[in-house]
Amino acid sequence: MIQYRIFFIIYFILCPFEVYANNHTQNLSCFHMDNGNRVDNYWIIDSSKKIVSYWNETDNAIDDYKVTKMDNKTVAWNQMKTELTVFVLDKYTMRQSGTIISSTMEGKSEIKQRWFADCVFLNNEEFRDKTGN
Repeated sequence: MIQYRIFFIIYFILCPFEVYANNHTQNLSCFHMDNGNRVDNYWIIDSSKKIVSYWNETDNAIDDYKVTKMDNKTVAWNQMKTELTVFVLDKYTMRQSGTIISSTMEGKSEIKQRWFADCVFLNNEEFRDKTGN
């Protein structure tokens, strides 16, 4: 009986934190290897606005993109510049897949590049240290 009481006390204490975690911003750092070179990407996921912001190192600017899917397990978003880039983050494994899709002359879509990245969440101070933002 005491075990059940302890479980419920812990559950009710942690429950508000779970709700908060789903409705705030999270800083994300992901890296993958490209031809032997490490590529780092930094993101801000805003669950309440359903926006993912990307720190563009070249321009030293933050670019915003709409989330296409968000649930307890997955966050997915697209970036459209000259080509469509699709990102999917698995929040359980903290692995991100990235796929660049281009169009052929015949109007067909083809996968131009695909990679998998390892990710970690950063606190605000760590994110500022990495990006200067």
